Amino acid sequence: MSQHFLRRTFLMTVALLALHGISRAQAGSSGLAFLKLGVSGRGTAMADAMSATVSGPSAMYYNPAGILEGAVATPATNVMFSHKQWIQDTQLQFLGASLTFDEKNAAGIALTTTSVSDIEIRDVPGAPVGTFTARNFLLGGTYARLITQDVKAAVTLKYLYEKIYIDEASGYGIDLGAQWQTPMHGLAVGGTIANLGSMTTLRTQKSSLPSLMRLGPAYTLEFFEPLARLTVAADGLYLFPEKRSYLNLGGEFVYGEMVAGRLGYQFGSTGRGFTAGIGLRYTFMELDYAYAPIAYDLGNTHTLSLALHF
Repeated sequence: MSQHFLRRTFLMTVALLALHGISRAQAGSSGLAFLKLGVSGRGTAMADAMSATVSGPSAMYYNPAGILEGAVATPATNVMFSHKQWIQDTQLQFLGASLTFDEKNAAGIALTTTSVSDIEIRDVPGAPVGTFTARNFLLGGTYARLITQDVKAAVTLKYLYEKIYIDEASGYGIDLGAQWQTPMHGLAVGGTIANLGSMTTLRTQKSSLPSLMRLGPAYTLEFFEPLARLTVAADGLYLFPEKRSYLNLGGEFVYGEMVAGRLGYQFGSTGRGFTAGIGLRYTFMELDYAYAPIAYDLGNTHTLSLALHF
């Protein structure tokens, strides 16, 4: 069993790293920074360590394979809306829906918008002559399939658009992801390559997408089954254009499938570090909140998400 475990882990890692050459074509600093911001209250509270444990519509950001919920007797639908208040008046909205058709197939669609308002316009030093709002837009579609009894994989195709003042650019992106439920009870491994693609020129400069790789495990331990459970997750994150690595660690304690407490920490970042949050679930509704302070006196960020399960 241990050899089987190591073989599957090795094959998943090799498959993800094989796409590294594609991303190397996007060397240099990247644009569209909103693609690096978490979209759910649960994910943000756990420092975005979500590759192996994410499910539902937010999986279209963290790991698209997570939209496939598993064995279902009838088609299951999940809808999620989230709002993130980021630094410098940056606001992010996410709306996603996923549909699990059967135990082997699922599809989803997601819309993400960001805006930075009241940016001052100056022709010369002195008082501003006006203000404008910078905007980003993403529309993505995802398909996930069960490959073997314990491995599922997915692909997401994304249309991207950005506007800064009167200048516009558009492009496309591709995400690839997989999740593996290992033979060890409670242990899952997930990995994804995200934001492969390109943008058109914005005035005189062409932005590179923040292509990245996530890879990590998640282990869930049940207490007094099914009363409570503890999930500990870790993600190694590598940003190809910046050539920087991060380690995201997150933990979640769920009691009675109704209340959840979460903590996380991102190692390697000079701006982000500690994260925390809570979650409440009642019947088919789930409300999650995350708090994440930013260094350099840039303030605190807040993420609120509402999910509906049908």
